[in-house]
Amino acid sequence: MTRSLDHRPTPRTRRPRHLLAGAACTLALAACSAGQEHAVPHDAAAPPPKAALRPVANVTPVAAPLPTAEPAASVEPTAEPAPAEPPPFAGEPELARFHAALRDLTRGARKSHVRMLWLGDSHGQADFWTGSLRASLQKRYGNAGPGFVHVGWKAYRHDGMKLVVDGKWSIRPKAPASSSRVGDGMFGLGGVVAIGEPSGGRARAQVTDAGLSGRMSWDVCYRLRTPTDELSVKLGSRPPTAVRATSTEPAGELRHLVLVGEGPEALEVAPARGLPELCGVVIETDPGKQPGVVLDTLGINGARFGTPLAWDEASFGAELVRRQPTLVILEYGTNESGDVGVDPSVYGKKLVRLMERIHKFAPDADCLALAPTDRADTRERTPLVRDAIRDGARQAGCGFWDTYAVMGGAGSITAWAAEATPRAARDGVHLTPKGYRELGEALAGHVLRGMSPDPAAVLRGSTP
Repeated sequence: MTRSLDHRPTPRTRRPRHLLAGAACTLALAACSAGQEHAVPHDAAAPPPKAALRPVANVTPVAAPLPTAEPAASVEPTAEPAPAEPPPFAGEPELARFHAALRDLTRGARKSHVRMLWLGDSHGQADFWTGSLRASLQKRYGNAGPGFVHVGWKAYRHDGMKLVVDGKWSIRPKAPASSSRVGDGMFGLGGVVAIGEPSGGRARAQVTDAGLSGRMSWDVCYRLRTPTDELSVKLGSRPPTAVRATSTEPAGELRHLVLVGEGPEALEVAPARGLPELCGVVIETDPGKQPGVVLDTLGINGARFGTPLAWDEASFGAELVRRQPTLVILEYGTNESGDVGVDPSVYGKKLVRLMERIHKFAPDADCLALAPTDRADTRERTPLVRDAIRDGARQAGCGFWDTYAVMGGAGSITAWAAEATPRAARDGVHLTPKGYRELGEALAGHVLRGMSPDPAAVLRGSTP
C-alpha cells in the first residue's frame, strides 16, 4: 500500500439483526511469494517488551456450556425433567444468523457451505490475516476449500495454493483500488481481471492444502470480449476444455465454467485466441458430502470503501448471488486514515451504502466491520476513522471489531515493529505475517464469541 492515495467519497439502512493498507503487502508478499514468512529487519536497539493483543469488549471467546435443567418438583407420578433451555446468545446479535449456520454444521443439519466474504485492502490481499481466520474456523467447523482465488495475477498470494504465472499477463483495471468508475466496471467478484497473451501466456493454480480430499468443484469465471476470443481450461490430467463464444453465451458478459475433480488438483488456464479475461476461480468441496466453512479473500492493495462502489453493480451483484455469503466482513480504513482533509464521517456513509448494495443480492448476509490498524503517520486521524466506521456499522446493522484497540491503540504499530520477532513492518503501515496471523486468531475468537465449546475440546476435557 502506498501512502499517497487518492480519495473519492460515499451507504441501505438495514434493520439491526442481532474493515489495512496498501501493496499486496509489498513487504509481506516479497517473503510470501516463495511461500515463506520472513521476519522484517528491525533496529538493533534493545526492543521493548512484547505488547500483547489487548482484549476489548466481545473479543475473548466465551465457551458457555448448555445449562442443565432442574428436575420438576416431586409429584405423583414423578415428572420428567424439564427440557434444557438453550443458552442466551452471548455474541454480537448482528452475527446471529452466521452463528446459527455454524451450529447447523456442527449438528450435521446443513448441506451447504457457510461462506464468508472479506472485502478489504492489502491486509487482505496478502491472505495472512484472512488465512488465519479461515484456518481457525475450518479447523473447527470443516474445511470446505480455499474459496475464491485469483488466477493470472502476479501480485497476489493465497494460503493453501501454489500460483504460477508464465508469459506476459496484465490486469484490468490497471489501478484496481480506484474509487472512480473504470471502463464498464465489470471485474468479477474480486474486482480484478487478468489478461494473458496467446504467445506463451499460461496461469496455474494448484491446491496444496493437505487437509482437502474428495470431490471438489472449480468454478472458473471468465469473459470473452470479442466473438473470436478463446480460452483453454484444463483441470488435472483431463483433456483441456476450449471455451468459445456461442449463440446462447455470446461475448461481452461474465461467464462461468464449472469443472469437477477429486482432491487437491491443479487448474491450468491459457488464452488460445484474442485476449480473453480471467476473473478468478472458486474452489470448494462438495457441500452435500463435505460441508464446511469457506472464506473468499477479496483484498486489493490501496482499496477504500469507494473501491467496490465503483464496480458495475449488476455484474458484481450476479457474482454475489452465486456465492450467497452468510457473513460479509468489511476491512477498510487504513488508507482512509491517510486521506487528510477528508471528513471521516464520509466513510461511515460509504459503509452504509456498500452494505445496502450487498444486501440487494445477499439479503440474509450478516456483516462485520473492522476498525483500521494503527498507522505510525496518522496517529491523530486513525481514531477518527475508527469512530466513523463504528458509527456506520451501527447504522447498517453490522457488528464491529476494534482492530485498533486490540493492537494497543496509538503507537502500537511502532512497538510491534521493535519487537525481537516483529509483528509489524518498519513502514509503519503493514504488519508482518506473524502480526497478521495473531490478528486472525483474535478475530476468530470474536466472531465465535457466544458459540458453544468446540466438540473436540469437550472430549479432551477442555474448552477454548
